[in-house]
Amino acid sequence: MGKDEILNYFYTNSADLGINSMIIIMFGGLVIGAFIYLTYFITYRGVAYNAKFNASLIIILLICVVIMLMISSNIVISLGMVGALSIVRFRTAVKDSRDTVFIFWAIAEGLSVGSQNFKLALVTTLFIGIVIAGVSFIPGGRNKYLMIVRGREESIDHTELMAAIRKAAPYIKLRSLNKEETHQEMIFEVRVRGELGAEKLNQIFDVKGVKAVNWVAESGENVG
Repeated sequence: MGKDEILNYFYTNSADLGINSMIIIMFGGLVIGAFIYLTYFITYRGVAYNAKFNASLIIILLICVVIMLMISSNIVISLGMVGALSIVRFRTAVKDSRDTVFIFWAIAEGLSVGSQNFKLALVTTLFIGIVIAGVSFIPGGRNKYLMIVRGREESIDHTELMAAIRKAAPYIKLRSLNKEETHQEMIFEVRVRGELGAEKLNQIFDVKGVKAVNWVAESGENVG
């Protein structure tokens, strides 16, 4: 087999996708992407929900579908794509490891749909979605908060303060302590089951010398 015959084999032995087939494949990718979108939206537990990032998961999946269609449509293009994609570098930092999971999930499902392996895409999408939902809604976990206590000019009764905090949260850890002539500030890390309600904070606010009590929900490495 000569050089011309080899090149002719590469060009002629390629998948020929019609317009209807492409539309069906892209629509299938859109349905899978919508499921990933809803899974991220429903299972998100932070306070700073990023709708743009969630929508970008659908776009990432569809782009992967396009890449797979290009690779499967022509063997020569598939060889060129290897070199083209190898020079791509992304510098955007993903702060939450959970977001990285969804990015890889979207990429994997895009490759499955693009390769027209719809059964694999459907089964894995449902299975991974159920696993993520199950992990996100596991009962009995302790929520972590940062509690900021600010005091007046007079000294705070630390014994009474610690007793009031322990009534609200069994786990307490002093993270920061700042004291000046006119005021003082203490930051505690607390863990409670369920939500830290306002009625529990009122007990801390009633402690002698306490001027203000703030609490911030802490999720993973980000505070929000």
